[in-house]
Amino acid sequence: MDSNQFKPPVRRSMTDAELQDALGNSQADEAGILKAMELLETQAQLRDIEKMELAAWVLQMEQIGTPEAFLAVENAARVSKGLEPLEVLPTSQPPVEDVVANLNALFGAVTPTAPAEPVQHSEPVQSQELETPSPSEDPQFNYVDAVTHESAVIQQIEVPAAFEEFFTEIENEEASDAPAPVAVAATDIEAFDMVIGAEEELTALEEALFEEPEQDVEVVVEADPFVEFITGAEPVVETVALESAPKISRRSRAISQFWAWLGLTGSVVPFLFASFLNGFALSFGQLALAVVLGLVASGAVIAIGSLAGKRSGLPTLMLSRAAFGVHGNLAPAIFMTINRLFWTAALIGMGLSLAFPSSLQFDAISTVTSGAHLILAIVAVLLIAAVTLAIFGGRVLYRAQQISGLIGLIAVVAWLSVMAPTISTTKILQTADGSWLATFAVAVLTFSFFGLVWSSASADFARKLHVSVRGIRVIAWGLLALVVVPAVIILASLTVLRGWGGPGGLPAWLATVLAVAAVTSAIVWLGMSFYSSNLSLHSIGLKLRPTIAQPLLGLLLGSAAVFAFMHLQVSGFWFNLHGYALVLAVPAAAWTGIFVSDILIRRIAYHEISLSRGYGFYKSVNWFNLSGWVVASVIGLGLTYSELTEFQTLGFIAEQLVNQEFWRQSSFGIVIAFAIGLLVPVAIGIPRIKRQEAEVLTIEARRNDLKDVLGLVD
Repeated sequence: MDSNQFKPPVRRSMTDAELQDALGNSQADEAGILKAMELLETQAQLRDIEKMELAAWVLQMEQIGTPEAFLAVENAARVSKGLEPLEVLPTSQPPVEDVVANLNALFGAVTPTAPAEPVQHSEPVQSQELETPSPSEDPQFNYVDAVTHESAVIQQIEVPAAFEEFFTEIENEEASDAPAPVAVAATDIEAFDMVIGAEEELTALEEALFEEPEQDVEVVVEADPFVEFITGAEPVVETVALESAPKISRRSRAISQFWAWLGLTGSVVPFLFASFLNGFALSFGQLALAVVLGLVASGAVIAIGSLAGKRSGLPTLMLSRAAFGVHGNLAPAIFMTINRLFWTAALIGMGLSLAFPSSLQFDAISTVTSGAHLILAIVAVLLIAAVTLAIFGGRVLYRAQQISGLIGLIAVVAWLSVMAPTISTTKILQTADGSWLATFAVAVLTFSFFGLVWSSASADFARKLHVSVRGIRVIAWGLLALVVVPAVIILASLTVLRGWGGPGGLPAWLATVLAVAAVTSAIVWLGMSFYSSNLSLHSIGLKLRPTIAQPLLGLLLGSAAVFAFMHLQVSGFWFNLHGYALVLAVPAAAWTGIFVSDILIRRIAYHEISLSRGYGFYKSVNWFNLSGWVVASVIGLGLTYSELTEFQTLGFIAEQLVNQEFWRQSSFGIVIAFAIGLLVPVAIGIPRIKRQEAEVLTIEARRNDLKDVLGLVD
C-alpha cells in the first residue's frame, strides 16, 4: 500500500499572513481593488477545494480502518491543534468501534462508510477491500471531480470541525473586528434600474412595516466593509437619522406618488392661485396656456426628481451629491436649504396675510380686538399641528396628504357645482388678449411657484418606493397629481371667476367646507415643508432628531414670519416676497436643471455608500457641474431685474442688451438659468456618468461573487 495515501492533502492556498501581506501591497485605486478581489476569489476557491479534499481523505482513512490509517488521522488532528505527532497509537488502544466514535466526536459529524462486517485489524487488508466507489455510486466522493475540474457539479462534503479553523483563518480572525454584514442586492443588467445599493434595506425593520411610509428612527450607517477591507481605509462611522439613510422600508407602490402630491395640488391652493391670476389683464385662453405650460414644466422636474428617490431612498439634496460631488454639493445644498426655509416661512406669512387682510400693527399687538387674538391663536394652533405632523412624518404624513387632497377636491367640486349655474360664457370671452410677454411671465411664475419651490423636495416623498417599481409609472402618477389635477382646478376656477354672473355670497355649508379644506391644506403644506426642511438640514450635516428639529424650525420660522409680516404689513410683505422669490428662483432653477439632467442620463440606482464617501464613485468635487451651477446662476441673475433696493445691482447683463422691458417683465433669466443647468451635465458629463455606472456594475458583480468569502450574505 502506498504510504503517501496516509498523508493529509497538501495545502495549496496562501496562509493568512501571506494573504494579508498581498492585500496590504495592493494599491488603493480601482485597478488595485479589482486585482485584490481576483486574488481573494482565487484563494477562496482553493480553500473550498482543500476542505473537500480533507473531508474525503478522513472518510477514506476510516474506510481503510487500519491502525496506520487511524494514526494518520490522529496526527493530522494533533498538527492542526499545534501538538506533536505520535509515532504509534497508544498500546492501550480501545476497540476499533470506540476509536471511530471518538474520531467522529473529535472531527465533527463525518458520516463513515462502515463496512457490512467489523474490520479485523489483525489481518492484512486486501486490495479489493480498498476499492473506492465511483462518483456515480457514492456522491460523497465527487471531490475528485472538484479537484480535477472535470465536472461542473460538486457535491458538498461536510468538513470535520477539528480542521475548520485550520482552513478558515481569515473568517475566524476577522469575525470579531469586521463590520456588520451588509446585504447585497442582486444585479440585473437587463432592468432599467440595475443595481440596488449595498445598504438599501434594513431587513429586520422592513418585516414590520406596511406599504406606506413609516415613522423615521435613527440608525448608524457604517462604511462599506468590503471596500475598507480591500483598501485598508479606516472605518468611518456616521450617525444619521433614518430619514437621511438608505436603511428604510422600500415597499411603496408607484400610486403613492399620486397621493403624496395630491396634498399639495388637490387643495384650495390652486383655487387661490387662480384668484391671483384672475387679476391679470389677459384673456382666458392666454391664462390657460400659461398655466398648462407652467404646470407641465413643474410636474416634469418634480416627477423626474422622484425617480432619484426611487433609485436610492435618500433625501433630494443628498442625492445631488452624485451630480456635484460629495463635498462639492455642500454649496448648492446650503443654498437650496436656505431656499426651503425661506418658503416655509413665506407660507406662514401668506397665511397671516389672508387672516389679517387689513394688516396688524406691531406696536398695537396688546390692544387688538379679541377677534384678532382669536385669529392669532388659530394660526399658532395650525403651526403646532403642522410641526406635529412633520415630527411623525412617514405614514402619518402620507395619510394626511391623502385626506387633505380628498377634502380639497371635494371642496373645489362642491364650489364649482354651486357656482356652475351662474356662469356666463359671454363674460368668460369678453376679456381680449393681453400682452404675450405677460403671458410668458405667468407661465414662468407658475413654474416657479409649483416647480422650483418643491424641486428640492422631489425625492423626499419618493424614498420609500421600491427600486423595482417601473420609472414610467412613477412619472405617470406624479404628472397626474402635479399637472392634471391642478390644471383642472385652476382652469375651472378661472371659468367660474371670469364667468360668474350671479348674486354675491356663498351658502353657509359651502363656506364651512371651504374653510375646512383651507385649514387642512395649510397644515399639510406646512407639514410637508417642515419635513423636507429637516431632511435638507440633514443633507448638509445638521442632524437632529425630528422631535427636536421640527419644534425648533416651527419656532424660528414662525417667529420670523410673524415679525416680517408685522414689520412689512400686507402690501410690503407681498412686495418683498415677490422680490426675494424672484432672486432665489434663479440659482434654484440652475440647480434643478443640473439635478434633473443628471437623473435623466443615469440608468442604474445610486451607489449609496459612495454618496457619503469622498473616495467613492462620485468623487469629492465635480468641478464642472459646480462651476456650471455658479455660471448659470450668475447669468440668470444678470438677466433678472429686481425692484428691491438690496438687489439693484442685478440685471447687469440685461442692461447691455436691447429691449430691456422684455427682461424686466418676462423673468426670462429664470428660464435661461434652468436651460444652462440642463445642458451642463450633457456637455461633458455623459462619459463620466457612464464610467461611474460601469464601475458600480463591476464592483457589485464582484461583491456578489465574493459575498460568501467576506461574510456578505443575503
